[in-house]
Amino acid sequence: MRTQFCIWLVNLLLEREVTRLEINEAWRKSYYYDSREISRNTFLEYKKRAEDLFDIDIVCDRRTNKYYIKAPELLKADPLKRWLLSSMAAVACIDQCKTLSKRIMLEQTYGGELFLPVVTEAMSADLCINILYQPFWYEKPYLLTVEPYFVRLFRQRWYLIGFSHKHNMMRTFAFDRIQNVNISDSKFVMPEGVNVDNYFSDSYGIMLQDNLKKETIRLKFMAEQGIYIETCPLHSSQRLVSKTDEYMIFELNLKPTFDFFQVLLSYGSDVEVISPQSLREQIIKSIQCLSAMYL
Repeated sequence: MRTQFCIWLVNLLLEREVTRLEINEAWRKSYYYDSREISRNTFLEYKKRAEDLFDIDIVCDRRTNKYYIKAPELLKADPLKRWLLSSMAAVACIDQCKTLSKRIMLEQTYGGELFLPVVTEAMSADLCINILYQPFWYEKPYLLTVEPYFVRLFRQRWYLIGFSHKHNMMRTFAFDRIQNVNISDSKFVMPEGVNVDNYFSDSYGIMLQDNLKKETIRLKFMAEQGIYIETCPLHSSQRLVSKTDEYMIFELNLKPTFDFFQVLLSYGSDVEVISPQSLREQIIKSIQCLSAMYL
């Protein structure tokens, strides 16, 4: 119950400031309540646990006796903490509602999560790792040493991004292609000013393609699909340029990588690439190939 209460408490405090009495009342009405009351000492213990889980400060305004999260905008702005909060809340909810296990469907990842603890431990200590890696296009796995910089989850796959000593460059490795990992004694230094956000800032997904330049891309979506795209942006640079009852035009600034090209094709006739012309021509060529294949 401790973890469930911690997640529930953080979500509650993100909504509003509350006294401990109001917390108790809200807890009794929650799905997680199991007839056990939260004493003052237990509350303080769970509050500390919540602070440690999400690296936040929960403070009490002695003038009103209301608890609140100090600097909640930092929590809301941190993608990892938001993901942890939503994921843990979902797990806690499903655990609480075991009778619904046959009525809740989740997306499966492609594996490799068992190596996450080892990789993140190495990241925390700035230690290199030795990995046995089996690319799709290789018959046998090979051993290499990597400086683990980032970990990213994208489209149900976990990825490790780091500097490969074997390739003498930054590389991306899919966790589900890793066969073994161990931490070495060799230290590494993270490149100054490099973080996962700016590293992928010009890309749609996991592909970088250094041979491409960032472009201003305009996409015209049919209205029904556009409403979804507006609430679930394709990229952080996305902005709405114009809107009618029939269509919506969005502008994005990114590299037109292969995975971005693939996602555009997945929308079929619901999207038209307005610019740049080079991307339009890529789409036209792909449509012509498809036509030749099926007609």
